[in-house]
Amino acid sequence: MSLLLDHDVRLSHIGGKQGRVEVLNNGQWGTVCRDGWGFFDALVVCKQLGFPWLAVNGFKHDAGNGTGPVWLSNVRCNGSETRLDECANDGWMEHQCADASHSAAVKCLDQDEWKDNLSGIYLVDGASGYEGRVMVNLHTDDWRHRFQICDQGWDLADANAICRMKRLPSALRATTSSYFGNYDPNTNTYMYISNVSYLATDFACTGNESHIAQCPAKAWFQDECPTGRTAGVICNRIEESEEFQLRLVGGSTPNEGRVEVFTNGTWGSICLDGLWSIGYQESNVICRQLGFGYGLETPTDDRFGRTDGPVAISGNIKCSGSESSFAQCHIPTLMYELFPRDEECFNKEDSYQAGVICSGPVPESRSPVRTSYNGSGNVLIHHDGRWGTICKAGWTLANAQVVCRELGFRAPKEALDGRWRRPGDGPIFLSGVSCKGDEDTLDQCDLGEWYQHDCTHSMDVYVICAAGMSFSTPFELSFFHTPFYGYRKRSTIM
Repeated sequence: MSLLLDHDVRLSHIGGKQGRVEVLNNGQWGTVCRDGWGFFDALVVCKQLGFPWLAVNGFKHDAGNGTGPVWLSNVRCNGSETRLDECANDGWMEHQCADASHSAAVKCLDQDEWKDNLSGIYLVDGASGYEGRVMVNLHTDDWRHRFQICDQGWDLADANAICRMKRLPSALRATTSSYFGNYDPNTNTYMYISNVSYLATDFACTGNESHIAQCPAKAWFQDECPTGRTAGVICNRIEESEEFQLRLVGGSTPNEGRVEVFTNGTWGSICLDGLWSIGYQESNVICRQLGFGYGLETPTDDRFGRTDGPVAISGNIKCSGSESSFAQCHIPTLMYELFPRDEECFNKEDSYQAGVICSGPVPESRSPVRTSYNGSGNVLIHHDGRWGTICKAGWTLANAQVVCRELGFRAPKEALDGRWRRPGDGPIFLSGVSCKGDEDTLDQCDLGEWYQHDCTHSMDVYVICAAGMSFSTPFELSFFHTPFYGYRKRSTIM
């Protein structure tokens, strides 16, 4: 039996995982007034007693009337403390509780009871629900409180725990440096949030955890992050079959052709009809997987010929652009038995077999740009194998002129302000880009450091180039053979 120390705690005399909180002071056990008692106070008690976490609403547990003196009232823990007596309070015996009948209680969890349904996990500002900045709801006494994760010490093992919480097989990447931007309380994405802080730093997950809070970490429950940057994840959607392959057929160069997919032991095509198309994100993933750079065009005119072979994929296809394989995109006919392939797709009047034209391998020195629409929209720059946005901090008319010149359009007459912008999604790559105005391409300007920004997606650069072409090189014009793909809806936190 361990030696009791002043200010040790116990539950309802008999111990256990739940009960009235009692504190030893000057050799006498007494209670804690329930006034001001909340989630963090109860969590500290559980951890002081050796339990890893608090049950849902475990700070509202009712353990009946206590006896003895009321030692504490209005305890105010922030969650980082290891003992209850380290928390702020009104002082020993300083309270308005008439007696011990108004006592604080807790319900703790042991390790075996700690399931993965204790919190909501959200990935926000990514291009899909499978990637984004991590935000956690721990069901505290403030239901609108969300916790971000500081990127200090963040790695793939930690990201895997987040993906497991999302019931996804694994993480493709752990992102740092506010890769998906920072929290912006002024956007509709966060309309149900009243308070945001940081869960912890320096997580050290081992791979067995079903919840990120099960991982060892430092600096729990802080208002600020030492690096000032947030952590995120890119999750794998499925456990990909080893046999999955892609090829391009019927093109005049290796960089173009009808897309064919090898799955279930045979090659088949992607058949689409008037309801569905593939866009630049999908073509980007296909081209990158094949080693052919990024997508320039997604023809819908069967210019690469038709095959009478089987349909490998049909229906709706959506990629975020981060996938290492096309199989990781949201492809219902590959992922779900409820969405069988449309074997009759080829016989429909408006059907076509998907093809792509790729840029070819991209030199390391190049970071080309495009816009989300035909010569207008959010400015996207290609880096690290995908497209990302640019923050408007330091953006000038000279920068916009270079973008339009690179894309083959006449220069805009002004640099647009915020009323024109629609928030983007995915990574934010740059801030503070500086051009003189006579450069041919944006990557000839001073780009600064990648990922070094304090921006949100509401600050994404937006341009509208003047009508009419001023340049006509194939490289510059090739972006704009692709049809309009529409605006991707951003994820919303509830």
